[in-house]
Amino acid sequence: MPDLTEYDTLILEGGSLRCAFSAGVMDALMLLGPMSFERVIGASAGSMVMASYLSGQYKHFVRIARDLVDDGQFIRFSSAWSEEGLMNLAHLKAHVLKHAPLDLQALDQIQESTRAEVVLTRAQDGSPMYVQPRGDAWMDALMASSALPMLTRGRLKWDQTWVFDGGYSDALPLQRALDLGGRRILVVRTRPVGDHIAQSTVDYLASYWYWNEEPHVLELFEKGHERYNAVVDRLRMGGDGEGRQWEEIAPPFPLKSDSLSVRGVDVMSDYRLGVEQAMNWWARK
Repeated sequence: MPDLTEYDTLILEGGSLRCAFSAGVMDALMLLGPMSFERVIGASAGSMVMASYLSGQYKHFVRIARDLVDDGQFIRFSSAWSEEGLMNLAHLKAHVLKHAPLDLQALDQIQESTRAEVVLTRAQDGSPMYVQPRGDAWMDALMASSALPMLTRGRLKWDQTWVFDGGYSDALPLQRALDLGGRRILVVRTRPVGDHIAQSTVDYLASYWYWNEEPHVLELFEKGHERYNAVVDRLRMGGDGEGRQWEEIAPPFPLKSDSLSVRGVDVMSDYRLGVEQAMNWWARK
């Protein structure tokens, strides 16, 4: 059996519905372990998986994801230019509150021993903002970290600060984990190990849509993929030669849910792959 005290930090990458894979990983580890971390950092939809895991709500994230994909109200191409955008965060929040509420009491209790951070991006200057939500503020933080320019309601407020998707400013918060004292870090990815990305069509369009924004915000849309790729390369090193180490649990190939036309069967397929990868990782320890 693996040494459950070996890892002090968990990082959960975002990726919208690709996080069904991460949910599979964390649900498997919840049953195999459970593992205990000093700190957990989640970006974008990865923060939603984080909340489900820390609250001990087995299959919580994947049930929400499957239901939203199947109900036809969360992703609507006819709403692309509406206030809510292509992906309706208001519908997501309403669905969670009514059908799958987070166990906020359990989250507050676990935060007594675990530092749980949600990554946001400041709309004013594009810098990352790391928040530790409590109580009812959890839903606001999770929605804010998933507010995608062009695809959802572009930005939301967190404590009087306009913010948007944390994946833009720090999609893989490895340096943040190290700055907080992490020395043995587990990173759950939603892309294969070593995979680089190019500037997306959405980012390309956003660079024109927000052309009059602060220069550092524009840089996120124009060069954010380069910063992401640099962290991907750093992750492959496995450590820094100073006794600090990290490793990845990642899909072996691109996920099926990496599409706006994703179906419930795709979400469940990626979830099962996450369970499988976690079990394989566990068996190798």
